[in-house]
Amino acid sequence: MERQSSIGLIEILLKAINGDLKHFKLFSAIVLLPTLAVFVAVMWVIKPMYAATAVVTPPPVSQASLSGLSSMIGGMSGMSSLLGLTSSDEDANAVSTIFNSWELHDQVIREFNLAEHYEFDGRFHADLLKKFRKHFGVEMNKDDMFAVSMEDEDYKLAARMVSFMLEKADSAFNAFKTAQAKQSREYFQSRLDSCEHALDSLLEDFVKFQVDNDFYDPEIQLESTLKYMSSLQAKREEVAMELAFEKADRGTGSKRYDELSKRYSSVNTALHGALNGKNRNMGMVALKKSPGLGLEYMRRENEIRVQEAMYKLLRQQSEQLKLEEAKMLTNLHILEAPWENDKKIYPLRGVTLVFTFAVAVLLGTILCNLLVYFEEEERKGSDVAREWIAFKGFFRRKSKG
Repeated sequence: MERQSSIGLIEILLKAINGDLKHFKLFSAIVLLPTLAVFVAVMWVIKPMYAATAVVTPPPVSQASLSGLSSMIGGMSGMSSLLGLTSSDEDANAVSTIFNSWELHDQVIREFNLAEHYEFDGRFHADLLKKFRKHFGVEMNKDDMFAVSMEDEDYKLAARMVSFMLEKADSAFNAFKTAQAKQSREYFQSRLDSCEHALDSLLEDFVKFQVDNDFYDPEIQLESTLKYMSSLQAKREEVAMELAFEKADRGTGSKRYDELSKRYSSVNTALHGALNGKNRNMGMVALKKSPGLGLEYMRRENEIRVQEAMYKLLRQQSEQLKLEEAKMLTNLHILEAPWENDKKIYPLRGVTLVFTFAVAVLLGTILCNLLVYFEEEERKGSDVAREWIAFKGFFRRKSKG
């Protein structure tokens, strides 16, 4: 079975070759004319195209203090984007937008006079931009780097255009980041001013509270007050014991009893005065008022600490954004600079000629063998032959007419 299959294949190939040889002139015309036409086109008619490519790094992550931002705005990505505190992906998207913007493309067209270079005779500038964009490309490669390419008939011009676009794109991105930093700095400055005003008001109120209530350091004052009252209480108990002993020994009419009574009365008066805050100008605190005063003191102190922390954070953000606004460093670092690559990318002469030749051979073989088939059918006088004769007769009548 395998032997018969291979013989049948050989017979088919031989019949196809014999059909080509039988109509050799037609076959040669079908093969040679397109091949020669394509050869002339790729060699002298079609202008070769060259490509210049550059690889650049995406912009680094903005250092405008993302560290303290989460504690301030609670991780709101929309607000951080508004303030210019963008992530690396958003900066990369901005760079991609700049590379694909009509403003940059229009700058290239005007800088290198591409309307004349392309021999553009259209009415609309948009058509010229469209033609330019057919030759321009930018994409992220597998290493997450920007690959910027430009195709042109002049390989030197292509390299110059890529270099020009890299320079302008970096300048546009710097302007974009500067505008973002300025907007953010103005926001932080307004918040800083309001925070500073609020902090000053809190400090003034806190000082007034301390002066009005003679309440400056609760811990120390309460400790001193308790020690003072403990000493008075101990003296009062000591005088009370002596007074009771004197009363039992000599009675209430002795001179010492009177002195002890006066001492007891003065100590007791001092103790009640301390309880009611009589000596607050000396740093003593009224125990009845101390819980409320201590609570109010801590509340005001905590408010001041919060405002101070907010002020420090806003001050830090504002200073960093001032540096960001004034920074004009290169953000797009070139890893592979564009160079004058004189290797053609189009047309691919060898591939084009081989493809044209193969297609022409296939079409010539099909047509020649189809003619052989119709000739055999004419000798047999089949229905196919009659239809074929009628078909040829139609064209003969058309040519005579």
